Amino acid sequence: MSEKIRFDKTALRQFFRVAAVSAALAAAPITGATDFDDPPGNDPRFDEGVLELAAGADIGEVIGRYGFTLLESIDSRNTHLVSFMPALTEDEFELLFLNDADIDHSELNFDTGDAGPNSGSLFFNVAPSRFTQQPVWGAMGLASAHTEATGSGVVIAVIDTGIDTSNPMFLGKIHPASVSLIDAPGGLNDVGDGINSDGDAFTDEMVGHGTWAAGIASMVAPDARLMIIRTLNDEGYADAFTLARAVYHAIDNGADVINLSLGSSAQVRLVEGAVDDASDLGIIVVAAAGNQNSVDPEWPAGNNKSAGIAAVALDGTLAPFSNWSDGSGGDDLLLGAPGIDITGPVPGGFGESSGTSASVPLVAGTAALLIEKGTVRRWDDFEEMAKRTAVDVSNQNPGYGGDVVGEGMLDISAALAWEGPCFADLDDNGPSDGVLDLADVQAFIAGFTTRDEDVDYADPRGVWDLADVQFFLQAFANGCP
Repeated sequence: MSEKIRFDKTALRQFFRVAAVSAALAAAPITGATDFDDPPGNDPRFDEGVLELAAGADIGEVIGRYGFTLLESIDSRNTHLVSFMPALTEDEFELLFLNDADIDHSELNFDTGDAGPNSGSLFFNVAPSRFTQQPVWGAMGLASAHTEATGSGVVIAVIDTGIDTSNPMFLGKIHPASVSLIDAPGGLNDVGDGINSDGDAFTDEMVGHGTWAAGIASMVAPDARLMIIRTLNDEGYADAFTLARAVYHAIDNGADVINLSLGSSAQVRLVEGAVDDASDLGIIVVAAAGNQNSVDPEWPAGNNKSAGIAAVALDGTLAPFSNWSDGSGGDDLLLGAPGIDITGPVPGGFGESSGTSASVPLVAGTAALLIEKGTVRRWDDFEEMAKRTAVDVSNQNPGYGGDVVGEGMLDISAALAWEGPCFADLDDNGPSDGVLDLADVQAFIAGFTTRDEDVDYADPRGVWDLADVQFFLQAFANGCP
């Protein structure tokens, strides 16, 4: 199975270092090539495999047993990247877990695809006012939402190409656990190396993507802190192991929301497990549906524990490049959000582009607002918000069938006006019935005993203690909104 991790195709195929661009270029649209329908990355990385070890197993003993070489580790999860040839073939490595009790799972590490094809236009040196005054903010009701919350006390992890740390809009917002996981110049900074390393005729084509995504999220949640995890290089590449490592770094360092303006055409067990772990701890993971104009959303957007986001126009019409959902289950999306001609900061200025990459930070920022307000504490709460407040856009999208963008189009103002779920309504572990009674108390006790994430209300997450009991009792006493 191909397991390629790549950007969703957002049109940012151009070099973003715009400080020296002349005024003549200021209004000139720069569009990327469109012939990258089959990007590299369909084959596994040569001689690289992932080992997820059983509790208590020692990686030193395992690699010594087989003659492997250790390349990287996610120590907190006892998961490791190894070089396994010539000791084993690829097929033998993938099946290794079947015969070794120390290994929970073994899989190959896959190369990534690049970000093509192009899905919109990019403009250099757009005036800052184009960012702050663009129509999307009014259409989403952002000013009204900010009377309820601004993201204070919330941490958004942006797993991407890094950030322009010199941009004043990020001053004081960069979380101390921000880190670069790639061997590239610039540290956290969203910069290129000037090398066309993927042989696609473009150099550093994804520089600026992380700054753009972080800027959009920060506009929605201006007081949230940004945990920048530089994971994808200037060509838009990563691999499954590095992406999972980034998600676990976000988990282990206090992220409340994870922004993944990227995707994969195949489910990768390691990445899926990381997303599941994050969601189980109450972290809202928001991921791009992808831009292949397909009914098959990319992963982890299709994961039922992540918020998969499609791109729409301001009127709710599905963007012509966006993937969508047919509502059949298994890989359904949660929401649509604007993703056409969205302006954001890029190194040296501001750029405008289109793609589900832009839609994701709009939703991630909204999640931060809801977490601050207290109406979202678990993944189920965020799903409930989408069901209660999203704008039905089925009439704008005839012919697709099913829930084309999940629950509907994001309305930030409505999301913040929502009174929130009935946290104590737990009976039968099913849909809330709006009535609090003995059955809910019994459901809480059962969930608390079995360590169910549905009753893991309070920090620290992953710990069921008196704080969770107190939260439930208070919610029960307050009744349903």
